[in-house]
Amino acid sequence: MDRRFLTYTILIFLFLILYQALFMKPQPRKKIIKEKAVQSDTVQVKEAKTIDVKNPIVVRTPAFEARFSRKGGLLVSYTLSKYHDQQGNPVELIPEGYGMFDFETDSLKGMDLQFETLKDTIVVEDTFTLVLKAKLNDSVYVVKKFHFDPEIYMIDYTLEIDGYKGKILYRFDSGLRGTEKNKSEDVKNFKFIYYKDKLHKISLGKLRKSQFRAIAEDFTWFGIRTKFFTFDVIHNGSLYRVYAEAEKDRISFAALSKDGPHPLKIYFGPIDYFLLKDVGYDLASIYEFGPPVINIFSKIILYSFRFLHRYIPNYGWVIVIFSLLMKIVFWPFTRYSLRSMRKMQELQPKMKQLQKLYKNDPQRLNKEMMELYRQYKVNPFSGCLVLILQLPIFWALYQVLRSTIDLRGAPFMLWIKDLSSPDPYYILPILMGVASLGQALTQPAQDKNARMMALFMPIFITIIFLKFPSGIVLYWFVYNLVTILEQYMIKKSTAEGR
Repeated sequence: MDRRFLTYTILIFLFLILYQALFMKPQPRKKIIKEKAVQSDTVQVKEAKTIDVKNPIVVRTPAFEARFSRKGGLLVSYTLSKYHDQQGNPVELIPEGYGMFDFETDSLKGMDLQFETLKDTIVVEDTFTLVLKAKLNDSVYVVKKFHFDPEIYMIDYTLEIDGYKGKILYRFDSGLRGTEKNKSEDVKNFKFIYYKDKLHKISLGKLRKSQFRAIAEDFTWFGIRTKFFTFDVIHNGSLYRVYAEAEKDRISFAALSKDGPHPLKIYFGPIDYFLLKDVGYDLASIYEFGPPVINIFSKIILYSFRFLHRYIPNYGWVIVIFSLLMKIVFWPFTRYSLRSMRKMQELQPKMKQLQKLYKNDPQRLNKEMMELYRQYKVNPFSGCLVLILQLPIFWALYQVLRSTIDLRGAPFMLWIKDLSSPDPYYILPILMGVASLGQALTQPAQDKNARMMALFMPIFITIIFLKFPSGIVLYWFVYNLVTILEQYMIKKSTAEGR
């Protein structure tokens, strides 16, 4: 039974290691990535213009600061005051030297329009509309209007060209800037995304190989994302085609209108499930809850975290409380499992007698062992019950901790400064390994081989957890500590006959 218990534990953690390889891998695509057949025209979307950022036009709100270049009227800087980079500065989402909200028409292609507004710096507390105007000739103007709603990171974008009803290519050249300390983990999450009945994702690697082209009319919205931030264009069918491609670590995209300019809605902000849910348009699908079997558990954990955080400002203590709550939930199963394991140990002498007696008759041996289990009311699989029940919770917790922006940079105490990142000094995983060892030593008596495996498991687990988010290591550390106390209580009550 102990060997079976340890085997299940090993399989659980191997399963977690293979998680990203099995479920996060992009679906195979053909060399030419296209959602629906389109004409053979190709739009170059990764060749951004050289941008003059001197003397920018600045819009400053409590939630963000947006800077626009006068040449082209492009968004060249977008910093969010609530979120910070590794130096503690407001996080910048536009790569240096690039810009958003460019456009092309057949007649205006290559022209350097100079945009102006009434004030160079605008400080606002609420919604606000920025109007940028460029003169083509004595009577024709190009106007860009940006209506900002800082509470929900929404931008209503309107392009106006006097009397123009022809083709317009909306260009979003800059892509999104990487924001996380772990660059490889950040780049892995760079994707072009679009919503068509469900969320579709195209990885940076696929876009490096070929341009994505599709009929934009089929999509509710499309855009790009990093690990924690996203830029999405909601167009309600007004755009005809969409194109996306990548260069190095940057994803650019463009969209074509056949009949002049159309108003667009832009979400440019954090991948916050609750905020995206309130915005609507199925933007909440961007948040990754994991595969369908884990989805419901991830949502329960996320809502539980948000509720607990109302009363407990430190997410580290939220995780500790959540771990204790899980022990309460699993207490009946744990008690049943541990008592069954102890009964299995008591049956070991009888089982060895049966093995010796029927060593040449496997079928009879199995029948007699099942009868022995029935007689003493023991379930041979009960020792694995709690582990099997715990697996979806553990997996869902891992998904929430790595995806929830509230935990990005959330400190616990002492050296743990970011619960969404691994412990930089490996102290917490080692403490968790020690707790796992203590849990193994307090389990019912085992034979020599099982005891050796039980002593090896904490080392195995510790190595796996070295690169896990600190939050999930904290959860498992607390869970193991409480399990030790739990096993002691069950052992004491069993010894007293209760």
